[in-house]
Amino acid sequence: MLQVLAFAALLLVQDPKPAPKTVEDRLQELAERLSALEKKEKALTQENAALDREITDAKVQREKFARQSAVVWTGRYVKPVELTPPQVAELEELWAAWTKEEAEKPGDPGRWKAREDALRSKLTPEQIPRFARKVREEREEHAKGMIVMFSRSANLAADKSAALDAAVLRRLSIGEGTLLPQAHPEEKVGSWGHIVAAVDGCVSDLSLPLSEEERSALSKILTPWKPKQK
Repeated sequence: MLQVLAFAALLLVQDPKPAPKTVEDRLQELAERLSALEKKEKALTQENAALDREITDAKVQREKFARQSAVVWTGRYVKPVELTPPQVAELEELWAAWTKEEAEKPGDPGRWKAREDALRSKLTPEQIPRFARKVREEREEHAKGMIVMFSRSANLAADKSAALDAAVLRRLSIGEGTLLPQAHPEEKVGSWGHIVAAVDGCVSDLSLPLSEEERSALSKILTPWKPKQK
């Protein structure tokens, strides 16, 4: 008897079963879930809008850079080549398009050769050699800018520095008819390694008016820049 009473008392102290949910309760839960989903959707929409703005801004900046680059590049050849206003506009469009293409996927020499052909088609027979001559002058000036660093470091006099410039340039293969250097990677000019190798070759050139001390100084300056022997 005592066991029966104890079991009954245990049943009485247990938590009652929750009342079944009413229709109103279920509708409230559904409304809360819908509200949470709407908040998530709004957050995702805002994130997508921000991403779209970033993409648009990047495209605008890339377009702006391409246009500015085209103006600068074309401007270098207006006077030397005697480009007409329509030609300037055409070349600016070409360079801007190439710049944007390079941003997407860098072109290989084959693509640059096609671009060089496109550029050549925009020039008259008289303008082509002028353009090529200007390109060659620019490449020589670029090379001289690097050579002079070695001349100054070795304390060469102006006449000897000029002789070194000429000797190094003779060792560089600068094409005569090149319009776009990117289309001719076989022409070894412009890179630091090519300049170092050419200057190094001139150190032992006895025809240059350099003293033994100057040759030794140049050699020491070049040593850190030479490729390390394996």
